[in-house]
Amino acid sequence: PHIHPHIHTTTVTTREDTPGNKQLVAYIVATPGNTPTAHQLRTHLQRQLPDYMVPALYVPLDRLPLTPNGKVDTKALPAPGHDRPELATTYTAPRTDTERTLAAIWSEILGIDTIGIHDNFFELGGDSIVSIQMIARAKKFGVHLTPRLIFKNQTIAEIAVHAAAAAPVDAEQGRVAGEVPLTPIQHWFFEKDLPTFDHFNQAELLVTDGLAPDVLRLALADLIEHHDALRLRCVDGPDGWRQYLDETADTDILDVHDLSGVPDESLAAVSLDIAEETQQSLGLAKGPLLRAALLELGPKRGQRLLTVVHHLAVDGVSWRILLEDLGSCYERRVAGLAPLLPAKTTSFRSWAQRLNGFADSAQARAEYAYWAEPKPAGRVPRDLDGRNDLGSSASVMAELGPEETRALLRDVPRAFSTQINDALLTALAHALRDWTGDDEILVGLEGHGREDLFPDVDLSRTVGWFTSVFPVALRLAPGATDPVASLDSVREQLARIPNKGVGYGILRHLGAPDVAAVLGRQPTPEVNFNYLGQFTRELPGIGRYAGPGESKGHSISPDGMRWNVLDVTAAVEGDTFGLYINYSTALHERRTVERLAEGIVGHLRELVAGSADGAADARRESPGVPLTDVGDADMAAILKRFSI
Repeated sequence: PHIHPHIHTTTVTTREDTPGNKQLVAYIVATPGNTPTAHQLRTHLQRQLPDYMVPALYVPLDRLPLTPNGKVDTKALPAPGHDRPELATTYTAPRTDTERTLAAIWSEILGIDTIGIHDNFFELGGDSIVSIQMIARAKKFGVHLTPRLIFKNQTIAEIAVHAAAAAPVDAEQGRVAGEVPLTPIQHWFFEKDLPTFDHFNQAELLVTDGLAPDVLRLALADLIEHHDALRLRCVDGPDGWRQYLDETADTDILDVHDLSGVPDESLAAVSLDIAEETQQSLGLAKGPLLRAALLELGPKRGQRLLTVVHHLAVDGVSWRILLEDLGSCYERRVAGLAPLLPAKTTSFRSWAQRLNGFADSAQARAEYAYWAEPKPAGRVPRDLDGRNDLGSSASVMAELGPEETRALLRDVPRAFSTQINDALLTALAHALRDWTGDDEILVGLEGHGREDLFPDVDLSRTVGWFTSVFPVALRLAPGATDPVASLDSVREQLARIPNKGVGYGILRHLGAPDVAAVLGRQPTPEVNFNYLGQFTRELPGIGRYAGPGESKGHSISPDGMRWNVLDVTAAVEGDTFGLYINYSTALHERRTVERLAEGIVGHLRELVAGSADGAADARRESPGVPLTDVGDADMAAILKRFSI
């Protein structure tokens, strides 16, 4: 009953062509002249089968390979390729060197083998964080892009035309040193009630094998030499906190631990002790702001590399840069060569100076009316009345499978002319309304903060903490239960946010005292949301990310207070979408938070299902609107549709 009328015969099998990436693959032999598309087959099966039974990939064959006994020879079935998804545009091959360069970059970062020059970046699964990766990689080949250029011109053909005329941004290439004004997110940090400001880190744990400690030590030193933010120093004085970039780079930052003699049953505890010690070893006043620990586990267990960086010097985008550069430096050092990294982009110091100047601009003041709008209280129900401290933190996780993730990244944006962040926040708003009963939800949003405020600034390869944090009131229609019906409204509300939210922190922390006072009196969101973008599991030249069961230790001192009630984080790692909710066991029972996570993922599945319905085509906006005829104000609103 599940066979499509134009399928003659088929077989379905589970494949794991990439380690850790299992996929259900359907091999199909169609009736002559009637081969259905993968989208048609997927839609047909989704009407009849649960999601986990719907194949992720569909491979057309002239015939199925058979064994001498007449059974399907599964070993002879070909591996599926990373094919171009079904789009409204037909495939057109790159014609120029710039188009070929961009197509190769898109293929690498989006995981799609064939990219046409008229394919839409966001319909292929791109987002604003991926666009930063694209800018950084294009720069290596002499192609100069900006976020605004990508959001305004979303195909390779259009981007290539404008990239040819784009001038490179000047940036200081030597070691940058001296005083740096605090940025909005740094002001936010120093306002927190923390037992120590030294222990507020981000960390990555990698599975490695065969790394030479002496070579790794050189590669880490190369990072600190190249990326100025890793030499930040902060001191608390009579006038408050001040920071500067040190001339001197830290050198003693790698500890090597031989755990080859530790039995398996004790390894996790011993590794955790080392992780905790490493997490507590940073210092703002004298450094270092980066420390690494290499754990030698023995021939059969490999190595673990824990790298800890103080959050003042790093964010999610920075980690991608640092780990890629670490791999590059290590490979060159192994070969006996000096490091060769791409040219620096705008320095963190220059960005901080420009933000402080922007706070007094007419453009920043024009945003005040939006940010001063009344906000709902935004309080969520509690199960318990305990102390919301970091020591009580716990997390729950929910996932979408590979096929659902692919649909969320590609089908939903294409069907509804939207971006993944709009879909995620629509699902979050509905899940919170299901729980609280409130049609208006106050949510704290985090963006990457590397916004296109200045035409001569390029932050695509700049390391530092750029995150923007800002409140948004999401309103659902009374009684609305269908997230598909709410998506347009949520998208329009997000489109109203000026400059993707970066202006809120500028006004709140750098603006005039009366403006800062008004914003400071507004309700504080109890729910925070952050979409981290898409990650690959493998890291060229260095290793791969460790599994979630291996601890990095406490990145933040557990003695401090949490500043949100619920922290919701989403990311795509490899081919899997993950949702993580951090909460306090002193405020909520685990089952309560699990229900919220299940609700969010459930509403995402509704959006995915809606994107496969024929009705979704009627909701699609025309892709042919000439953006060059749109005024500046309207263009700004269109750009904001792709905020994260």
